[in-house]
Amino acid sequence: MTRSLALPALLVVSLLLTPQSALAQDVPTEATEEASAFDAQTSWDEFEGLLRRGYAYIDRDDIDVDAQLERSKAIAVAATDADAFRRIIHQTALTFMDPHLIVGPFTDDDYAIIMSAADMDVGFDGDRAIVRDVRRGSPAFDAGIRPGDEVVAIDGNAAMAAAQLPFGDVLPEPTPAQLDYGLTLAANGKRGSDRLIGVRGADGEVRTIELTSTLTFARSLSDRAPVSVEFVGEDKAVAVLRVLNSLGNNATIAAFDEAMVEAQNARAIILDMRETPSGGNTEVARSIIGHFVTEVRPYQMHRIPALEREFSVPRQFVEYVHPRAPYFGGPVFVLHGRWTGSMGEGIVIGMDAASDAVTIGSNMGDLLGGLWNRDLPTSGARVDFAGESLFHVDGTPREDYTAQIPLSPIDTAPDGTDPGIAAVLDALGKTQ
Repeated sequence: MTRSLALPALLVVSLLLTPQSALAQDVPTEATEEASAFDAQTSWDEFEGLLRRGYAYIDRDDIDVDAQLERSKAIAVAATDADAFRRIIHQTALTFMDPHLIVGPFTDDDYAIIMSAADMDVGFDGDRAIVRDVRRGSPAFDAGIRPGDEVVAIDGNAAMAAAQLPFGDVLPEPTPAQLDYGLTLAANGKRGSDRLIGVRGADGEVRTIELTSTLTFARSLSDRAPVSVEFVGEDKAVAVLRVLNSLGNNATIAAFDEAMVEAQNARAIILDMRETPSGGNTEVARSIIGHFVTEVRPYQMHRIPALEREFSVPRQFVEYVHPRAPYFGGPVFVLHGRWTGSMGEGIVIGMDAASDAVTIGSNMGDLLGGLWNRDLPTSGARVDFAGESLFHVDGTPREDYTAQIPLSPIDTAPDGTDPGIAAVLDALGKTQ
């Protein structure tokens, strides 16, 4: 039996009339401040523990992970508030050079996520920052920036200095690969800002170009149809099916079915995956690949390292595609490049594994593995990371896949034309 204990009426009145300031004086000021102080050490332990337990690519041979986490920890545990702490672990995530490893919530001062909000791929050739490829139809493309141009300045900073800024204080000595990653981040700018890019063209002239924020550009593409169909070649008999960054939209399944019907009488099909930087889901991916197989076929392999770390028992499995009407049995070419990300990369290796398609392209977006999301309660941060490592069915890591016909640049040629379409038409001409 439960009893309620009533307070004497006089005591109740006394409590109600007690001034708020008097109640506050019952709690020591130091204790109040201590209770509300940001716990940077616990926040760091939470972040590092998540990476070491769940991040599929924590074991690396291209960077010293332990040394990097020690450097970052020394800075992070001195953070006095959640915003400063999030900035530090956000910069730490960038040192892994994995666009799938990101820490939010984002601010306008964060660099744009590559390659989803990116219009240039840039890297160092010695001390020179060279444009490697340009996203077609982007602000950089429209401004006349082309592969082979040299980036001499970004927002008033020399290219080498700009390449180090995204990492803040957590990475004093970047590797060459990290410098390339930082350079691409810097060239594509911050989420809330336009960019000033100094570019030396093939004629030797240096131009300073103001480019809109790549995030603004990326958002402007949100109302596109999921799939477009175009017919190219002298006789317009080659169908180009472009998936327009819609692999996470289940409406793409029906849209691609309709595109396949439209392309049924084509001499050949080009599956253009060069505009899929933001990834998607396996339902859409399997529906696309299914149009190019006549029997159930494996298309990618998964492994979950977190389970092996916890239980010492590996979990690995292969995913399959089923045939889907209408089937196309003619020549198929798959184009891919730096703006082929995540599930787009999965479709490329899946088409290679399951169908007779020919792949043509450059290095892809390298969004590592299958994406998981976790909130960090102590700091309020949110972490996106690869919880599954992904492979071609022959065992090749997805990020190491090389096209059957390597071609770089693949999005934009130095003269502004489309090198991918040209390569396919050339290949078809040689097979006549």
